[in-house]
Amino acid sequence: MKKTIRHRAVDILSEVGKSRAFAGDLLDTALEERHLSGTADGRLLTHLVYGVLRMQGRLDRILAAFYRGNYDGMEEDIRNILRVGLYQLLFSDRLPAFAVVDEAVKTAKRKSPAAGGLVNAVLRSYLRNPGGASYPCRESHPDEYLAAFHSHPLWLVKRWRDAFGTTETEALCRADNDVPPVTLRANTLKISRDDLAQTLARADFPSEPGRYSPDGLILSDPPRPVQKTTFFSEGLFRLQDEAAQLAGYLVGPQAGESILDACAGSGGKTAHLAALMENRGRIVAMDRDKTKIARLRRDMLRLGVSIVETVEADLNGPLSAAWREKFDCVLVDAPCSGTGTLRRNPEIRWRLSASEPERLAEIQLAILHNAAAAVRKGGRLVYCTCSLLACENDGVIRRFLKDHPQFSVAPPSASVPEGLQDSRGFFRTYPHRHGLDGFFGSVLLGRI
Repeated sequence: MKKTIRHRAVDILSEVGKSRAFAGDLLDTALEERHLSGTADGRLLTHLVYGVLRMQGRLDRILAAFYRGNYDGMEEDIRNILRVGLYQLLFSDRLPAFAVVDEAVKTAKRKSPAAGGLVNAVLRSYLRNPGGASYPCRESHPDEYLAAFHSHPLWLVKRWRDAFGTTETEALCRADNDVPPVTLRANTLKISRDDLAQTLARADFPSEPGRYSPDGLILSDPPRPVQKTTFFSEGLFRLQDEAAQLAGYLVGPQAGESILDACAGSGGKTAHLAALMENRGRIVAMDRDKTKIARLRRDMLRLGVSIVETVEADLNGPLSAAWREKFDCVLVDAPCSGTGTLRRNPEIRWRLSASEPERLAEIQLAILHNAAAAVRKGGRLVYCTCSLLACENDGVIRRFLKDHPQFSVAPPSASVPEGLQDSRGFFRTYPHRHGLDGFFGSVLLGRI
C-alpha cells in the first residue's frame, strides 16, 4: 500500500529522532525522490514535519495526559503518529477531525493492530475532552507555563527569563514557533540585488529587499523551492538569513586582504567574504569535516568564487607554525548550541541538554585561542555564534581577553546597521526583535 503524506511525515520525524539527522536534509531528499517539490503534497509534508517539531513539547504534554501508561516509554514511531494526528487537530483545518483520526489509525495499523487501537483511543479521548490537559499557572509558575505552552525546554526558558525577563522570553518563544522567511543573499560577483529581484520576479518569485542586509532579498510566498531553479544553479544567490549575511559585514573584508575562515563549514560566510572582496585577495577556508569541505568547494564553483583555498584542519588543537601571524583577519564562526536558529532548526531544542552550552563554550574558547595565533599584528579576530546564551558569547570573549591582553574589543562598526550593536560593539540579533536568526558577533583588534 502506498504511503500517505502524513505517513511519510511520521517516517521523517522518526528518522530525525533516531539518527539525529536534520529535518531539512531529510525533507529535501524525500521531496526530490518523490517528485514533490513545489506541489501541494510537498508543502503539506514540510508543514507537518516542521510544525510537529516546533510544537512537540506542547503536543507531548497533551498526549501524555490522555495516555494510560508511560508516555515517555512509548515506541517513537507511535508517538510520532500521535503527534502528527494531534498537530492537525490543534493547528490545521485541512481535514475534518474524524478523517485525521482515521488516517492516523490506518498508519498505526501498519505497525500492528494494537498500535491502531492505542492511537484511536488516545486521539478520540482528546476529542471528547480537549480541555483535559492543563498547563501550569502562568502567574505562579511562569517558567513551566512558557515551556509547556510555547514548546521549549524548561532549562532554556529559565535561562532566557533570567537574561531577558518574562515578556521578552515569551515573545522569543513565539518567534521561534513562526515559519521563518525564505531569505537570499544576492551573489554580487554575478548580479546586483535589484537585478536579481527583477530576474526572480519574471519567474514568478516576488521578493522584497531585506530590512538590514544590502545583499538580502526576502521571497514572498515562493511557488516552488527557489534552490531548484536555474538561477540557483547559475550561482546568482545563496540561501542565507540576513543575520548571517551581516556577519560578513562585521568582518569588513577589503579587496586584497588575506582572510582565514577558521570554521568554514559549507562556506556560506566564505562566499560572502569573497563577494565583498570582489574576488581579489586570498581566503583560506578551514574545517575539520571533509564532507563540508567538499560541499564548500562545489559551492565556490557555483558562485564563481576563485580566491578560496581549502584546508582540512581541527582548530581544537594548535595551528601549525606555517599559519602563525599570516592573516589580516581571522573569522571564527564557532560551533555552538544554535539557540538563535530554533525557528529554522526546531529539532535542536529537543537535542540540547542543559549542560551542553557550557561544554560548547570550552570548545569555543579553545578554537578562538588557537585561531588567534594566525592573526597578524594589528589584525582583526572576529568571533561569532548563532547562540542566544551568554556563556557562549560575552562569556567566551571575556575569558579570551583575560588571557590575551594583546586584543581589545573594536568599537561599533559603521558597516552594521544601527540598533544591531550594543555600546561595547557586540553584534546582536534576535528573532523576536528583528525578525532575524539570533546571532552574536565581536571584532577583536590586535595590537601593532
